[in-house]
Amino acid sequence: MTNSGFDLTGRAAIVTGGTRGIGRAVALGLAQAGADVVATSRNLENVEAITAEILRMGRKTFALCTDVARKEQIERLVSETMGRFGRIDILVNSAGINPIFKRAELVTEEEWDEIVNVNLKGLFLCCQTVGRVMINQKSGKIINITSVNGLRGAARGAPYCSTKGAVVMLTKCLALDWVQFNIQVNAIGPGFIDTDLTKGIQNNKGLMDMVLQRIPQGRFGQADEVVGTALLLASDLSTYITGQTFFVDGGYTAM
Repeated sequence: MTNSGFDLTGRAAIVTGGTRGIGRAVALGLAQAGADVVATSRNLENVEAITAEILRMGRKTFALCTDVARKEQIERLVSETMGRFGRIDILVNSAGINPIFKRAELVTEEEWDEIVNVNLKGLFLCCQTVGRVMINQKSGKIINITSVNGLRGAARGAPYCSTKGAVVMLTKCLALDWVQFNIQVNAIGPGFIDTDLTKGIQNNKGLMDMVLQRIPQGRFGQADEVVGTALLLASDLSTYITGQTFFVDGGYTAM
């Protein structure tokens, strides 16, 4: 088999959290490989910016903000995409938040719910809503973005780590539920990647030095370094891979 399997021409993709960081890099990578891509998030300015970039690449797209914590907005996103493209071949769930850094006894119920509603409930609802489309098509690729913290715990990270660990298990369950419909569901677990989500670590020299000592490659990754794995899982080169999580982490989870 040749690299032509990475050609996504004619495929339609949705990328949530697709306007910054890993999501943005993946959205542009899918478009570069030939897919028509809807990259969505809660920020209109960011949505419009990446929509313009995808259009300049000659791909079809449209601008629509989506808060994945709100079911009606997910349903609108899927309905609009189907109305314009007639199908959804690829879903990348990259929307995620980690707004707190607290010991577990200090986490409020509201903070817990905020993180769970985006990172887990919202991701599930996106999978469910798009999954129904893919079941009717009898084909599809779903890629969930989890984290190394879905495998390894972190102090002061109970809500975030819990949601990311749950995404690993949800990926397995969805893969088994939908395998009969030729839908492959997999996950990518990035390590420490240079994005807005890790700026707090990078701006704290002591914490940064400690983290770098635990990464065998000795550096943070770049968002573009996650794209290759996403392209593999979105393409016809991965038709016999489902229910798996691939850690892109510079060796962090190998230790």
